[in-house]
Amino acid sequence: MKNLTPLAQTYLDRFDAARDSLPGHGNPAVVSLRESGFARFKALDFPGRKVEEWRFTNLSPLTKGIGTTETAKTDGVPAPEFKTPHIMTFINGRFSEQESSLGGLPEGVKLTSLAAELDAGNDRLLIDEADDKRAVVALNTAFMEDGFVLTAEEGTSIAEPILIRFVSLPGKGANAHHMRNVIRLGKTASLTLVEEHVGTDGHAYFANPVTDIALEDGARLNHYKLQAESDTAFHLANTDTKLAAGAVYENFALTTGARLARNEMESRIAGAGATSILNGAYLIRGMQHADTTTLTRHLVPENESRQIYKGILDDEAQGVFQGKIQIVPDAQQVSGDQLSRALLLSDRASVAVKPELEIHADDVKCSHGASSGELDEDALFYLQSRGIEEKAARKMLIDAFLADVLEEISDEAVRDYFADVSARWMEGV
Repeated sequence: MKNLTPLAQTYLDRFDAARDSLPGHGNPAVVSLRESGFARFKALDFPGRKVEEWRFTNLSPLTKGIGTTETAKTDGVPAPEFKTPHIMTFINGRFSEQESSLGGLPEGVKLTSLAAELDAGNDRLLIDEADDKRAVVALNTAFMEDGFVLTAEEGTSIAEPILIRFVSLPGKGANAHHMRNVIRLGKTASLTLVEEHVGTDGHAYFANPVTDIALEDGARLNHYKLQAESDTAFHLANTDTKLAAGAVYENFALTTGARLARNEMESRIAGAGATSILNGAYLIRGMQHADTTTLTRHLVPENESRQIYKGILDDEAQGVFQGKIQIVPDAQQVSGDQLSRALLLSDRASVAVKPELEIHADDVKCSHGASSGELDEDALFYLQSRGIEEKAARKMLIDAFLADVLEEISDEAVRDYFADVSARWMEGV
């Protein structure tokens, strides 16, 4: 029998008891899906560094077991900083009606919790994952407890963004949260979603969110994510998006939190005229580790994808960017661009970059680039020679490095919010 990591064995030991308390436990279809996920996870275990996609990210600090002693203190649920009338809040993996404000959504837009949908027998939201080889997705399928379900009917739109908050607090339930989120946008539907993951520093926990998105013809989703988990947390996220003809998916992920984080995204472009935009920034210091892994699959002709990711790393922080653009045979007249840049503020910080192009068509336009380095000493000297103090000059150069990727955020309110979050992080530089 395969020797499993300690954390994997813990999950195996408690699956039989746990599933009877999970949502949808009386639905045979949900039970079968959970059992399938459990079987895959049992065979896979958490990925080690011998797995090519994980060779830059070592999960042993997680798989040896995270601490269960609560050392953090909190005064309660922090108030949201981003202002919008539409707020859905989850506390330690469970929907909190008290901390949410779901009234006022327009007709045709529906936002509910996954637990409520599964308990109501709506198992059709979940897709068959029998061929999925991602261990953390399989674990999520086995233990998914809650999450949000967002649907928009054909032609509907909403002016104000929707804010989804995942808040982790000490002393209030399990220290692992397996959230499953589902987004379905009908033809020409359009909305903006802000997703936040926040936690109390000193509180050790494992967040394992999985998000499944499908956009029909002409739909547009602006999807912005702030990952500001506790400084001792582990955050392993997977987001899968399928785009039909003419659909647009714009994603921006801002990472400032977690001891170890991985943001893994797969875009399947299945329609002509569709556009996938994956951008982001990771701002890390201390011993933090942030991994961004993307796979963009062009499955039909005449569509495009764009990616820009920037990192700022201080102290002994470690960054990873793995980006792959895949163009299948006969997917002609496709455009795919990818860029990764990292700024190292310390000679102890490091970044590993692995850009890939896999092209099986001949009429395409693709590019990728990656660079990392320190602050430009000549530029720093120039600013100081103009009477600007060194600390202020450094901050000006760092601001300039980050500014152009933040400008990729098309929603002005979100752009300003993420700029404020970034500015607060840079106060510690």
